Order: sequence, then C-alpha cells, then structure tokens
Amino acid sequence: MTTDAYQQLCSNMMAPGSERLERIWRTLCDDAEAALLLAMPATAEQLAASTGQAGSEVQDRVQSLFLKGVVFESAKPQGTVYRAPRHLFQLHDASIQWSDAPAALIDEWKQFMNEEYPQLLAMMLSAGLPSFMRAIPALGSLQDHQEVLAAEDPKAIIEAAEDVAVCSCPCRLSERNCDNTPRTCLQLDKGARYAIKRGSGERISKQRALEILGEAAEAGLVHMVDNKAQSGSYICNCCPCCCVILKPHLQNTDCHSVLAPSRYQATVEADECLGDEVCQNACPTNAVKLDDAADVAVVDEPRCIGCGVCVLRCPSGAITLEAVRPAEAIGA
Repeated sequence: MTTDAYQQLCSNMMAPGSERLERIWRTLCDDAEAALLLAMPATAEQLAASTGQAGSEVQDRVQSLFLKGVVFESAKPQGTVYRAPRHLFQLHDASIQWSDAPAALIDEWKQFMNEEYPQLLAMMLSAGLPSFMRAIPALGSLQDHQEVLAAEDPKAIIEAAEDVAVCSCPCRLSERNCDNTPRTCLQLDKGARYAIKRGSGERISKQRALEILGEAAEAGLVHMVDNKAQSGSYICNCCPCCCVILKPHLQNTDCHSVLAPSRYQATVEADECLGDEVCQNACPTNAVKLDDAADVAVVDEPRCIGCGVCVLRCPSGAITLEAVRPAEAIGA
C-alpha cells in the first residue's frame, strides 16, 4: 500500500504529514489491514465487499487489529460494526495497552508525544475544542458536610458502575518518567468490558477499585475523568511527569485548557498551618508554596486544579477544599 494510505490514517488522527505517526501505523497494521481501517465503519461483510478481501481473512485481520487496540466493536441491528480509533488519544492509549506491543512501538509513541504532540494539541485547543479531561477531588479529601455531585465523587462513580476493570496506565508505560505503579487506570462499564475482552484489563471488585483509588491518592496521583456532566467510562490516576493531559497542561501555556479543574480549590487556614512544606512537596501542580516570610502555605489559585492531594497530606488539617465553581462548570 502506498504511503498515501498510511498518511490518510495519520490525517484521520489530525496529524497529517507525520512521519513518526506513519511508522506507528505501519507497526500496527500491514497494507491489507490499513485498507480495512480506511473502509470503516462497516460490518465484516461490508469490509470484504469494499476491499475485495475474503470474508475469513477479514475476520482474522479485524480480530488482530482489535487485540492491537486499533479496531473497536459496536453491536448494531445489522450486526457487529467495526470502526477505527476516533481520535489520537484513543489510538495512543489502546495501542500502548496491547499486551504484545513491541518496544519499538512504545519508543515511537514516546518520541511522538514529546516532539509532535504538544504543537498538535495546541492547534486542536486553539480551534475551540473543550477541555478533554477534568480533575476530581481525591478520595477522602472532601469533608462530610460538603455537597458532592455524583460526577465528581470517585466513590459514587465506582458504585454506579456495573463492571470495573483495572488497566496499566498507557502514559507511564510509554513515558517511564517515574516510579509510580502503572496499574492504576480504572475502566468502567463499556470501557471495562472492552478492556477485559482484549486482555488489557482485569475485572476487579468495586471494593478493590476503591482501594486502588485510595492508594493512588496517597501516592499523590490525580483522579481524572471525562470532562462531562455524567459519569464517564474511566477514572485515571495521573502523574504530572507522564500524563499526556496533565503534563502539557502544566508545561505549555497554549495547552493549559486541555484539563479542566474540579469545582474545588485548596484553601489554607493560616492559624493551623505548621509551615512544614509537606503540602508544597505533595502538590502535583506546584500550586501550594510556603511563604517564607509568614511561614505559612499559600495557594496559587490559577495553578490549583482542586485535586485534593494536599488535603490528604497536610498533617494539621490546615488545608481544605472549598467549592468555587457552580455545578454548571462540569463539562463546560
């Protein structure tokens, strides 16, 4: 197949002309498989008719692509419809979570995300796309009397799910910039069933999911979800050194809007603050600093994403999360 076909796949991911992404596609699919991807969405029968490939070969190739994370299934009245990834993030996450992903593929992704992705992300955001993900308060960081919406309560999100699976974080698998465990991404319902079927996820109990959230919060990881008013299909536990959302949010002013903050913001009760720098060292966004003159922690409000990590770490309870945004802010 010509380079034009693989470049069409790159263009579908909003990265036209990318030689590195083309190499990623060539690692993930051969010429016949690339033809199938370009003919999707379609049933297996439709794919066979449009590409001239035998029906049995189409089924084998589609199954291979499904395991690699570049084909997704939808049950429709006419049968199972197969589709290619909808966007770059889906391709990135699913292909890196492929159990047999070669080291060369992971390395290509790391280089692409560090060299080409920041400019691509800035371009997408400048076109008016909304924030892709949203931070939610860490499990246990809100006080009992505070009113919490279901879409921002990690416990409520887990309890509402029918199926839960744990997967390895694709960002940490690729970037390898920290020692945080990669086995922290929680997939819910449709996302969980997809991960279990292709072998990238393990079915777990809701109790185990809550334990993972607690462990992640204690490790200083940030709970992040879809930026939607309803509960989504996952809860990620993210670090600022690897995450493809949190990292550019912090490092590139043109990409700041890729992550929406929670409805909350950290506040410090000065009289209770010990001036011990624990919160400063814990904050994943460098939003909490010790004012040396006053010997008290202060919050840089524009940098605070309301994740609650500092609340859990503060030994004196001087830091709390206070609601500063209305419910309508979620998904906006």
